[in-house]
Amino acid sequence: MAELSVHHDIWGWYDFTGRPHPEVHRNNAPRLTDALEELAALLDAPPEPGEPTYFGAATPEGLATPNAYEDGLGPDLTSRL
Repeated sequence: MAELSVHHDIWGWYDFTGRPHPEVHRNNAPRLTDALEELAALLDAPPEPGEPTYFGAATPEGLATPNAYEDGLGPDLTSRL
């Protein structure tokens, strides 16, 4: 058994203030997906995402993207940093 957690906003579609950062996401999210696939192959077991937290929800491929608000922003998570 192995546990993996991420502590940065570079993997998600939004930064911690809720602003979209598609270029950052595009450059980093595939790296997280690749790492998860490599770990699954190494451990011969699929990822089992844990429970969602205030900061986000895991998927077998990386992080789920929260729905945007009407203004196009995502959730502002800075109150818990």
